Formats: sequence, structure tokens, C-alpha cells
Amino acid sequence: MSGGSISRRGFIRSALLYGAGILSAGPLAWVSSRASGRRGEGRPPVPRRVLADLHVHPMINAWNRSTALGVEYPLLAKLVEKTANPTSLTWETCHQAGIDVLCAAHFNVFDEWLSMPTDPNPEAPVNTLRMMDMLEQELEGKAAPYARLARNWKDLDRMVNSIPKQSPDYRVAVVHALEGGHSLGGDLRALDTFAKRGVAIIGLTHFFNKGVASAANPYPYFPDANSAPAHQGLSPFGKQIIERMEELGIIVDITHCTSTAVADVLEAAQKPLIATHSSVRTLGDHPYSLSDEHIQEIARRGGIIGIILYPYVLSNYGNAHLAERHGSLNDVVRTIRYVRKICGTHKCIGIGSDFSGFITGPKEISRLDEIDQLRRMLLEEFDNDVRVVEDMMAQNVIDFLLRNWKSGMQSGE
Repeated sequence: MSGGSISRRGFIRSALLYGAGILSAGPLAWVSSRASGRRGEGRPPVPRRVLADLHVHPMINAWNRSTALGVEYPLLAKLVEKTANPTSLTWETCHQAGIDVLCAAHFNVFDEWLSMPTDPNPEAPVNTLRMMDMLEQELEGKAAPYARLARNWKDLDRMVNSIPKQSPDYRVAVVHALEGGHSLGGDLRALDTFAKRGVAIIGLTHFFNKGVASAANPYPYFPDANSAPAHQGLSPFGKQIIERMEELGIIVDITHCTSTAVADVLEAAQKPLIATHSSVRTLGDHPYSLSDEHIQEIARRGGIIGIILYPYVLSNYGNAHLAERHGSLNDVVRTIRYVRKICGTHKCIGIGSDFSGFITGPKEISRLDEIDQLRRMLLEEFDNDVRVVEDMMAQNVIDFLLRNWKSGMQSGE
């Protein structure tokens, strides 16, 4: 999850004032203009591989609406969605587009922000499990015709390699992922519970340092984003988390770590790492972005760099408003081209859109089912080499998950 384009305090203040105006004016009709159509009717042929998205938030709006604040002020919750979360996805349109995999990132703003950069919320694991329950209920309910949970790598292998997209049994494979080590609530034992539930990926940190690793400050309106100096890096507890994650077969995600923390993680980790939704500091000089050396080392170890579809951190726009106005898929293609160049291979590249995660995407697309526009641009960039493009958009991530994700497996499987 990433931020919007105004200050945090300014947004909260304006949202409350605007929400109060809505409440005083009476209810409004909120209209969705999403095109639907019957599943499978008139769907054009899709490529064998379309997208394996390393980081997307399919449930964040629904979760926020279910919180105490969202229940008490539903119009305010809808206002936040409408004004601050402009990218989106739906299960049906992702299915129609032929998307392969969605790594559904679970993030609870209240667990991280309300305690601010202090001790983690001890209730965070319970809240995280509730978010996972909500996703699974959705997949067993109205989303069942379009997507299905992959509880382990064998489920994923079966879904993406044994069921053709022309089959009525095709579903988008959905994988549990957690954004931020604060979801553990400071308790290492929570990892065992998450592993049994099939969590594939956990990001060590997010916006604030919660005693796991120092967090990069990607947004200028988070001057208080760290409770300790940014050079702190990985904590002793963070090292224990990495060791236990690797024992359980959960993949370590270094996105949002400071450069010092990334270096510490690279020293501590024994297995391949992943950056689910990241950018390149050489092209976009942001604390959030990765250095060339760290990108090359992650690739050398067999890891994956997921390129975020967020132009603000992909390039050096003067501010977030300029990025919103001018940021495009060209920023994404440029970043992919650069990573391929410095790593000498395309096999380390993936996509982590962060869509529906409170970012402003490229001006050409705001819905995940529009991802074919990126595919067309990459085909043009890489001389119509379908294999290379499908590797970068999906196959690299699928292969990485099948090799490195071992949680969710029962004894003897």
C-alpha cells in the first residue's frame, strides 16, 4: 500500500470536513460504472500468460468499510475510496482479462497508524486473520466464478499449469500476502499461524518502524515516519523473523525497507528474496527505491524485483501532482528496461502493481484488467519477443513462487 498526493494531516482534515458536509446534506447515490457482462460470453482469446501480480489490494476497501470507523461513518469510508484510491480491480474483469495470479496484500491501517511508530499492536495478528477470513469468504461466495485461493504451491501449480484459460474451470489464483511485519504484533509465534493458513509472502516493514526494520520514507508528508534514525536497519527481532520465515517456507519481501535495512536483510537471509512492488533509485531518487547494487544482489540470489505501477516513485517528478498528471506506462517500461540491463537478464523482473492500494497509477490505466496496454508496450520494446514479455509479466513470478513458497503445506505433503 502506498500514499496519495496530499499531506496526511491535510487529507484527514479535508476528508472530515467534506464528510461532515455530505452528512449534513443527506445521503448520496454512489454509482458504479463498471462494465460487466456474462462470464465467458464473447471473451476474446487471451495469451497463455497475462499477469502474475506480486502486490495488489483486492479487499482493502471492503476491509476499511468493515472497521468500527467505517461502520459508524460509511459515507466517509466511501469518500476515502472515491478520492484517495483511484486504481481498482474486480474479480470478474480480472477473470475476463485472463490474469494468472494475484498476491493479495493484507494491510490494516489502524494496526500501523493508530499506534504510530511505537510498540506494535498485540491485536494485529487477530485483525490480520480477520482480513484473511474476509478474502476467503469472498472467494467462496460472489467471487467463486472468477477466482480461487491457492493455499499452497501445489494448489498454485495445479491452477496455473493444469487448467487452460479456455476451460470453464479456469480461475484467477489468489495468494495470501502480508504488508508489514507489524502484522505479527511483536509475537514470533504468529508466523506459525500465518504459515498454516498459507501466507506466501510477508513484507518486513511498511510506513513505520515497528521493531522489525527501519522503514523508508517514500512520501514527503511523512516526516515522522520513523521512530528511530533511518540507519537502524534490521533489528534483532527482525533477524529472528527472517530465520523463522525461511524455516516455514514464507518468502521475505524487502519492499519499504531503508537501504541499511536491505543490506542487513541480505546479510541475514539464506534464501532468495523478493521486492514485491519497488522502483529503481537511479531513475527515481526516492528513499523507497532500491539501489543498483541491491537490485543486482537480489537477482544474483535468484530473487525477483516487482516493478510498481506508480510513476511517482519510478521517475523524478517534482511532486506527486506532476506525477499524477504526466506519469505513464513509459515510466514502467523504462524501469523494466533498466533492471534488465543492469542485471543482464529479464528473469529477475516481475510486476507488483499496488493497484487499489491508494496509489495513482499510470495515466493510461486505472483498472488491473487494462494491463494488456503494458503488454503491448513491452512487446514493442522487446522486439515482439512474446516469451520474454510473458516471463516478465507472469512466468518469472509463477516460477519463483513454485520454487520458494513452502508454507501452507501439511505434514507429509
